[in-house]
Amino acid sequence: MHNRLRLLRLFTALLYFGPLLAGLMGHGWVMVAAFTLIFLLWSAILRPELWPHGEGDLERSDAIVALAALIASQVLLVIFCFAIGRGIGGVLGLKPALPAYLPLALSFLAVPLCRMVWRSQAAIAAPAFDWVLHGSDGAGEAAAHLARAGLAEIAAMPDHVSEEALQTRLTAIGAELDPVMIRLALQHAVTDGRLSRATRKALIIHATDPANSDLLAESRYPAMAFVAAGVDCELLGLFARRCTRLLEDEPDLVADCPSAIMVSKTAEECPDPVVVGQLNRLIGFLA
Repeated sequence: MHNRLRLLRLFTALLYFGPLLAGLMGHGWVMVAAFTLIFLLWSAILRPELWPHGEGDLERSDAIVALAALIASQVLLVIFCFAIGRGIGGVLGLKPALPAYLPLALSFLAVPLCRMVWRSQAAIAAPAFDWVLHGSDGAGEAAAHLARAGLAEIAAMPDHVSEEALQTRLTAIGAELDPVMIRLALQHAVTDGRLSRATRKALIIHATDPANSDLLAESRYPAMAFVAAGVDCELLGLFARRCTRLLEDEPDLVADCPSAIMVSKTAEECPDPVVVGQLNRLIGFLA
């Protein structure tokens, strides 16, 4: 796993190096649009859980805000890299005479290279999820019933149910079901837009539980939980506290968490200074 993460970071560096090189070569700002499309393509392929999966997602205001924040973060990242290249070129007087298409080619190359080394556990387990929910044998039906019943109980809890109560309920469900099944069921609920506030809180708790660290690697599960929090300051605070503790114990899981830029953008929209402080502390672990 660690070798794949190193390769992923190496290939992702190509993504960022493209706009930096374009700025260094003195290309105009019109190139920002082209690089933004490549960055969005990379995100859609490598982090599909952050994107809408159907018309139902686009009918929810929190999903639209999250999508807008994602797009804005990619635009800002491209501009940042482009500006650094321009700055280096201006200070050092450099303007490499390279083919005009080279920066775009380098960034675009990062997409297939990253995809080759990023084996998303969510994608790998998708067939198993269909079996859990629609299995024809007795074991599959029993697991499907437990998964539906467990999530239904959580969905029926009040909006302000405590973290402790949800953790207790998740532990009880986990005693009867494989945690992977719980994760997949929660992810399916996100895809279908069937998340009550209590379910969103449960998703955050489950996705940031150190006991599930083996399930988190390469799944982008914590990142999905962050998106599910939307612009709810209380849920964002819960995520920030728990994700920070998780990364303190498991720093290698940073690749499964939301990007520092995405968290920073969300922090700007939160009116609660305490939560903003918690998000800023988390950014320190993500940067």
